[in-house]
Amino acid sequence: MTENAGYGSAGVGFMDGAFMALSELRLPVTDMGFQLADMCYDAVHVWKGRFFRLDDHLERWQRSLVQRRFDTLGYDRDAVARVLHGCVARAGLTESMVTVIATRGSPATAHKDLRTCQNRLVVWAVPFSAVVSAEELETGCDIVIAETVRIPPEAVDPTVKNFGRLDFVQALFEAYDRDARYAVLLDRDGFVTEGRGWNIFALRAGELLSPDRGVLEGMTRRTVLELSAALNIKGRLGRMGADDLRGADEVFLTSTAGGIMPVRSIDGRPVGDGQPGPVTARLKDMYWRLHDDPAYTTPVRYEPAEA
Repeated sequence: MTENAGYGSAGVGFMDGAFMALSELRLPVTDMGFQLADMCYDAVHVWKGRFFRLDDHLERWQRSLVQRRFDTLGYDRDAVARVLHGCVARAGLTESMVTVIATRGSPATAHKDLRTCQNRLVVWAVPFSAVVSAEELETGCDIVIAETVRIPPEAVDPTVKNFGRLDFVQALFEAYDRDARYAVLLDRDGFVTEGRGWNIFALRAGELLSPDRGVLEGMTRRTVLELSAALNIKGRLGRMGADDLRGADEVFLTSTAGGIMPVRSIDGRPVGDGQPGPVTARLKDMYWRLHDDPAYTTPVRYEPAEA
């Protein structure tokens, strides 16, 4: 896994019914996706020429459209899948991150009645990258527990992927000020939620725990829970306090962008001995082995697909 020279420097996109170079994608400033962050999205990765859990991602995507009341995209699930395949095929990528977005669109008048907007579908495929660096994938990353409180799920449903992330922005600047690059947020009751683009797991007393509320129901998170049973480790969702996280034997992040990523320190203090733990390493190996399993993967159709 290598990091890109520059995000967006390579790739293929799709917008307004046409495929194009990623650099040509343009969203009007009048689109409510820009002005109000009124959008939803999903992200799936391709590894060795195969999508991982594509059907699960598309199912979550469809649920998100219903929840956010996007009903005029003009693309059913099969059509969206063809666009995803088409972007990867035209980009010629065997390892890729693919993003699919629905934006509200531009309103008919300055009154900005959302019911007058024509919803817009935007998709792009870029070379695969992780939310942490290549070195951190191997040695572990440093995170902080932010003072910034996560936006409550009663206000913005985190199970619908969205770009309303000003809480994460503020938390990341907290991390930068504390010589770290990543931050996990607590909810208003002091329980751990998630970071920007990732879920989190803690191993304590032989049990894997990940937050059950205020988080995206991540596909990699789901995969870890499935794999934990094969290791005879109890994996569950529940409440986790900051001290529970700090006192864990092992901690790792999960994301479509990177898989299972070890954490070596929290708030400047090492997790365990400061090295990726054996359970983390075993789960990581098992996770990537699934990418050769036809039950979890879908081959990319490299013949250029029509939308």
